Amino acid sequence: MIAPHQALPSLNALRAFETAARHLSFKDAAAELNVSASAIGHQITDLEAYLGTALFIRKHRQILLTPDGMALLPGLQGAFDQLRGTIRAFHNARQERPLILSVEPTFALHCLIPRLEPFRAQNPDITVRVEPNHEITDPRIDDVDICIRYGDGNYPGLQVDTIANHEEIIAVCSPDLLNGKYPLREPIDICHHSLIDRPDNAYYYNRADWTRWFQAAGMDDVVCKGRLEVSYESYAIVSAIQGQGLTLVNKMMIEDDLKAGRLIQPFDISYQVNTGYYLLIDPLQSGDLRIKAFRDWVLSQH
Repeated sequence: MIAPHQALPSLNALRAFETAARHLSFKDAAAELNVSASAIGHQITDLEAYLGTALFIRKHRQILLTPDGMALLPGLQGAFDQLRGTIRAFHNARQERPLILSVEPTFALHCLIPRLEPFRAQNPDITVRVEPNHEITDPRIDDVDICIRYGDGNYPGLQVDTIANHEEIIAVCSPDLLNGKYPLREPIDICHHSLIDRPDNAYYYNRADWTRWFQAAGMDDVVCKGRLEVSYESYAIVSAIQGQGLTLVNKMMIEDDLKAGRLIQPFDISYQVNTGYYLLIDPLQSGDLRIKAFRDWVLSQH
C-alpha cells in the first residue's frame, strides 16, 4: 500500500516516462529533456519499481509500451498538456498585461514621457501604462509594477533605487523677461516681476522657497510686483513659459525647456533640497524581466 505522503512518484520520472512514451525512444526523450539516455532509463526503472509493473518492453534498439504503459500514458499526457497550457497562458498573459507605472505627475510629464520612446523601441513586446499619481502606491499590494515617487527615499520593505536626489533648485522665466520695461540684469531686478509660488500646503512647497533663493543670491527678502500661487509645479512651469513671472523649479524638470529656449535661467544662483525621485519595486518581483528592463533603462538615464 502506498503511504499518503508517497501518493505521487517523482515528477521527473513521470515526465521521463511521458516523453519517452511519445517518442518511443529513450534517446529522443533525453534530447528533449536535455539529459542523458541512461538518466531517462534510470528514472523509468524507478517509476516501474514504484508502480510495481513494467511500462516498456525493451528490445534491441527499440522500446514498446506494455499494456500498463498504454493505460498510464493518456492520463499523464493530458496532465502535462494542461501544465504546458497553463504555463503558456501565464506567459502570454504576462506579455499582454501592461507594465503599470505609478509615477509622480511632474516627473511623468517632464522627465519620463518625453524620453520613453527609446525604451519602447528597445522593448517592443512590453506595453507600458503610465499612471500619474501623487498618492503613495505600494507595488506589493496595489495593482502597479513600478512606482516613481518624490520624497526622502525612506520606503521600508521596498527595493529602492535613487533616480535623482539633492535637487538643484533654480529660478527660471520666459526669455521675454530679459527685455522690456524692467529687463532682468541683476537679481534685484526680480522685484519688478511676479513670483510664481506654491502655497505651504502644496506638494512641492519645500522646493519653491524664495527666501532660500534670495539668501543664496546674497539678498534679504525683497518685495516683488506680485505673487501667483499654483499647487503643482507643472502649472508653475507653464505660467513661467507664458511670461507671467519667475518660478523656482528642480533643474532636472526643465532641461528640455532650457534647451528649446522656452525658459531661461537668468541668474547662476541655486540651492539644494534633500528630497528627490526614487524608483520602487516589490523585492519579490525584482526578477520579472519587464521590471528589470525598465529599471535598468531608467537608471541609465540619470
